[in-house]
Amino acid sequence: MKMKTFHKLGLAIALTACLPFAALEAAVIASWDLDNTTNGGLLPGGTNNFGPSPFIATTTASNVTVGGLTRGSGIGTTGSGALSGWGGNNFDTAAANLAAAIANNEFATFTFTPAVGYLLSFDDIAAYNIRRSGTGPTTGRWQYSVNGTDFFSIGVSDITWGATTSATGNNQAFIDLSGISALQNVGSGTTVTFRLATWGATNTGGTWYLNGASTNDALTLNGSVVPVPEPTGLALGGVGLVALAGIARVRRKTARSN
Repeated sequence: MKMKTFHKLGLAIALTACLPFAALEAAVIASWDLDNTTNGGLLPGGTNNFGPSPFIATTTASNVTVGGLTRGSGIGTTGSGALSGWGGNNFDTAAANLAAAIANNEFATFTFTPAVGYLLSFDDIAAYNIRRSGTGPTTGRWQYSVNGTDFFSIGVSDITWGATTSATGNNQAFIDLSGISALQNVGSGTTVTFRLATWGATNTGGTWYLNGASTNDALTLNGSVVPVPEPTGLALGGVGLVALAGIARVRRKTARSN
């Protein structure tokens, strides 16, 4: 068999065999629609209304259980909440960094648990929007945990929310999760917890919200939920890898002979 033919055959076998492992195009795993005009009036604002806690996701993928968006005990909800905003007030004005925010329970959390027989992978946190008052928290950080105890920061820098204090809020860039190995191919025995901490308030009356009165009017996580490959698929995957290895050996032998 000529080398070119062997190469094509091996590559075809490898690609076909590895299909069960191929990542699907990213889709919405969960989304919280924060725009009160489109989510059934879940965030009307007003007296002591800063959004439900837990706030159940308005869209979820199949075969994954999504825990609602939940306020930490350090975030207050007394006063007048903003229309299309989920958040709170009463932030500790002495909290000046991530560790202090966590110690004061000034964060929001939500969870994901894949169903038995499925693998969950995260692609990104889509672009979103943060609204804050002039004395509300200025800074934040996203984290994740796969055991509910040990949290790891996403990214190397704190996020500055921005100076806009009107309903327009401050658009935030999407956050890539695809390079975090712990958030790929998560099995049913694991619950992934995301935590968003915020700090830097200068007055306890200062407010902070995930904002739906904006261009980015939802909190959305994208990724995939796929069935665990069948044993036959695993075996075929092995055949594909062997084929690729054979191609590499032929190339090395040819290179040496030349």
